[in-house]
Amino acid sequence: MKYQVAIVDDNDRISAQIAENLLMTDEVDILFIADRGKEALEWLKRSRTHPQIILMDIEMPGMNGIETTFKIKDLYSNIRIIMLTVFDNEVNIFNAIKSGASGYLLKDETLPRMMDALKDVMDGGIPMSPPIARKAMEMMVTGYKPERQIMYTEKQEELTKRELEILEMMAEGQNLQQIAGVLFISPFTVKKHIENIYSKLHIKSRVELLLWYQQA
Repeated sequence: MKYQVAIVDDNDRISAQIAENLLMTDEVDILFIADRGKEALEWLKRSRTHPQIILMDIEMPGMNGIETTFKIKDLYSNIRIIMLTVFDNEVNIFNAIKSGASGYLLKDETLPRMMDALKDVMDGGIPMSPPIARKAMEMMVTGYKPERQIMYTEKQEELTKRELEILEMMAEGQNLQQIAGVLFISPFTVKKHIENIYSKLHIKSRVELLLWYQQA
């Protein structure tokens, strides 16, 4: 079975070269090539057949690759996205992973390494070029956190006063029962408020929520 792949890169020469190399293996079908994040999203929305893997450039005009990844993963969680870049920048690595990327490769990777990455990501792995993997490990060991994380707030609804109160208590480490006791409301009501907060901020976990709170 062939890998169903798409390429998103604003450099036509690079995307054409990547496509040509992958097609030489007879193990890949290229479903589409887009030069903008918006174009990729539009293709996915109008097509019934989606790629298994998207090779995504980071530095693109308009909607960059990290924001495009965030939006695609929000709509099509089963699509694996491997970032392709010439940079091993810490901020980009951090935000790419946070946006839902499944791998991170430098553009000068050899074809065999690229094919290994496609197989790895389909098997549930997180392929990274060696320099990226080393930097990611250093970031984990040192507890690296960028000065400013990318937060996509264009669709976020404003939190109510009560929701902000609950958010602040969660940031202080209080649990559901403690919050309910302080506010004189039921734990069920607190839980509903928390669900509303998650929905409004497009956040899926307490960790993401606290990261958002720290950066807000």
